[in-house]
Amino acid sequence: MTPVYPITHDRWYTLARTPAVEFFQTRTRELAPQRPAESGKTWGKLVVNPETPRIASIFLDAAAQLATAAACFRTARQVRGTERRRRFARLAAGGVLVANLATAATFLAGGFLTGRMSPSYAIFLVLYGVALAGLLSLPTAPVEGQGENTRTARHSGYRWHTITLLDCVLIVGSIILLAWGTTLAALVPAGPPDPIQLLAALLHPVASLILATAVLLITCFRRPRSPAASVLLSTGLLIDGLTSNISVYSTAPDSHHLPPWAMIGFTLAFMMIFLAALLPARTHPDNPTPDSLTTDSLTTDSLTTDSLTPGGPRAVWAHAVLPYAVLGAAGLLILGKLSTGAQLDRFEAYGMVGLLLVALVRQMVTLAESNRLLAEVRQRARQLHHQAFHDPLTGLANRALFTRRLQRALTHDPDNPDNPDACHAGDSGTVSVLFLDLDGFKLVNDTLGHAAGDELLKISAERLRADTRAVDTVARLGGDEFAIILGSGGVDARKVGERLAMAVQEPCLLAGQIYTPRASFGLVTLDGSTTRPASPDSLLHQADLAMYAAKRERAGRLVVYRPELSALPEHRHPDPPSQDDPVGAYGRVVGLM
Repeated sequence: MTPVYPITHDRWYTLARTPAVEFFQTRTRELAPQRPAESGKTWGKLVVNPETPRIASIFLDAAAQLATAAACFRTARQVRGTERRRRFARLAAGGVLVANLATAATFLAGGFLTGRMSPSYAIFLVLYGVALAGLLSLPTAPVEGQGENTRTARHSGYRWHTITLLDCVLIVGSIILLAWGTTLAALVPAGPPDPIQLLAALLHPVASLILATAVLLITCFRRPRSPAASVLLSTGLLIDGLTSNISVYSTAPDSHHLPPWAMIGFTLAFMMIFLAALLPARTHPDNPTPDSLTTDSLTTDSLTTDSLTPGGPRAVWAHAVLPYAVLGAAGLLILGKLSTGAQLDRFEAYGMVGLLLVALVRQMVTLAESNRLLAEVRQRARQLHHQAFHDPLTGLANRALFTRRLQRALTHDPDNPDNPDACHAGDSGTVSVLFLDLDGFKLVNDTLGHAAGDELLKISAERLRADTRAVDTVARLGGDEFAIILGSGGVDARKVGERLAMAVQEPCLLAGQIYTPRASFGLVTLDGSTTRPASPDSLLHQADLAMYAAKRERAGRLVVYRPELSALPEHRHPDPPSQDDPVGAYGRVVGLM
């Protein structure tokens, strides 16, 4: 934005003067024709005047601003969907250009210029804030997991905006403090500074650098959906900020020697922003469809991302260190002056204290973000642990957790009493394993569908869990096979098994029909006098033998393991019921009336 500084007359405030405006107003009054006949001579003087290029550059800059504002309006009208909200934020930033033009026109026409800073100039702070909000709304790819919900993504965006704003203040404030301590303070005439007038003089240079820094941070440390537009926009704003600061250095010693080329930098900056506004952003829906998540896209977007790209480890590290590095340079300058016995002026003292407070707030935000990420990592670790040791369909323990707990029960490990994976075997060390298999489960899948089969597994799991204790382990080993580790605790394992057999074989509703499931149960019990098997698999094999003995009987009852069962042949796939048996050994299906 073109710097429109308030005109002041004190020597201290020469930094806030606008020589081009003063010259234009003076020349306009001098060249104004007193009579119509003199109009031709007046315009001739204006054309041949050596200051005419300065006036032409002002109008050229105004034309560039108008073109940029028109491009922002045009782009906002063409975009639809979720991107429209972001484009309207950019449109608000374009409105800053129009407001700046109107203010400049009023100044040039001899409007509300005053000798000192007027409260009306505070409106520029609001306009720069709107421009910053528009820049922070630039469309970027998400940097966190794609599984985020809308609320989490929104909060992540707020955190990113807060950190970016604090980084901009730290970086630009440190640069201004470095410039003041090295060269700028010596150029400003001596005198007691008025903080209000000083802030007014530095308003545009500082605001321009903040806008440029914000876009540079987004371009370097995020993944903008239109990299070309981001590069053009950051380049334009950087040129605008550098030009405005060069103008400050030029006008500080002598307010009447603003270089004729001063406005060319602003014109070039707005032409870059004009081109950035015309470039279309790539379509990137917030919720991509499964068709868009192809193997090629995943390979291109995620698997080939190295540590130097936005979101990589080095980029994250650089983003965290950059603002503190610039602040450290400013701090070294202040410490160097203090070590030599030099006195700090109010600008340096207050500026350094303010930057330290901003750095403290930034660090608190970073710590809060780190704590949030640590909590998410712990939660995901718990979820992964649960998924690794539990069946996803029924929520029961899987074979890995069952084997792990059975091994602890067999070894009766007293060294880990607080281990959540430990199985309480009781004071006597008695361990019982109940093995069951749903009869006719394949027939259910074939006749009623796999959804009904999954529902039967869930119903059976709930019944087993409801009739066992918290210290017992109920597991689904795979398919239609379940196993339970029963600790003694003064409970008769045989009675528990019979109760579970009755509970599992209660009628249930499957696919709109009443179905009576059937199951075969095998039980093996080890007490203190029994020779324990070498591994959990051996004990589970004994329970499996007892279960298949029950399956051969087709009675849906419990069979306790006996040593002689090891000599019997295993019939793991007994013949299905004959067509003459409408009930069958595997369950009864009754249609609902």
